[in-house]
Amino acid sequence: MNKRDQMRRGMERIIAEDSDIGTITRKVKADNGRGQSVPTGGALTHRIICRVGYQSGGVWPGKQWEGGLTIDTSPYVLAYHDANVEKDDLLEWRGKKYTVGVVSRPGSDGGPVCTQAPLTEVK
Repeated sequence: MNKRDQMRRGMERIIAEDSDIGTITRKVKADNGRGQSVPTGGALTHRIICRVGYQSGGVWPGKQWEGGLTIDTSPYVLAYHDANVEKDDLLEWRGKKYTVGVVSRPGSDGGPVCTQAPLTEVK
């Protein structure tokens, strides 16, 4: 077993500590003819196993800054390495709704070991 596989198993255990099924809602987009993707008014949903927390535990502190949000000080989602999550998705988890920020997939030995992103609660 290589380092990447060991890290994935470790991250899966961390996610399992307090995981639940989250529902992702993503706006359907289409090319507007000028090379830009714009919402069409439709939405697609799918489910993921994930964990929402408030501290990343220092595993991979997010140093990207997005309007005052960092993974260390804001709510964040932690999911499996192949989770289908994108920036601006809407995540519903345990009765709360969040907008997904910049998604990162930290890696080891040439592949991602988890998916993480800061969240903004939708009130």
